[in-house]
Amino acid sequence: MILDSTFEIFATLLTICLIPLYIYRQKVFSFAYKKGSLDFFIQDLKLHMQKNHPKISFDYSIIEKTKDEKDIRIRETLIVEDIINQFFYYEYEKNTQKGIPRDKLWTGYEEKSFSNPKTPIDWQERRDLAWQRDRNKCNRCGTEIKLEDVFTTFAKDIAKGGGYNFENIIILCSDCNKVLNSNNPKSSIASLHLNDALMKYVQG
Repeated sequence: MILDSTFEIFATLLTICLIPLYIYRQKVFSFAYKKGSLDFFIQDLKLHMQKNHPKISFDYSIIEKTKDEKDIRIRETLIVEDIINQFFYYEYEKNTQKGIPRDKLWTGYEEKSFSNPKTPIDWQERRDLAWQRDRNKCNRCGTEIKLEDVFTTFAKDIAKGGGYNFENIIILCSDCNKVLNSNNPKSSIASLHLNDALMKYVQG
């Protein structure tokens, strides 16, 4: 049939045209097969983590482990995911904190610190002073926090006899608070602000 022979001719021509496209697909679609140096990416990544999370020592061996990945975008993503996992699973031990100089304490401080398991009426003042004591930084990772973004935990849980004294108050950033209160690691990791911050370094 004429239709069949015409179809075969067009199919053959189309195949002939597609063969070079397949062979040279990486050059034709270079935007999809990004290659290049990771130097700037690694430099930016390390500087970001050192500046914003100085209390955590990160292992960058993932850079060598992903050396066979040809697509730079995929490789950078794998590196970022590894660093975020290290951040999440970093073993943090709650310890007793520094107190506040006695001249900054107030009448009733001692009594309200230990005698009542309920949150004291001066809790806001206690939290704010603990934040100043720690120089506005998260106790777990060392990132700088604005006062309105502060979260807290305790070296010894209140339910287990811990008090609201300054030595027991621990200051945390949003991400570290999510980590310490996580019941679903996968969901918690996906919700970290660190995700957005590091993915900005991945080549688009």
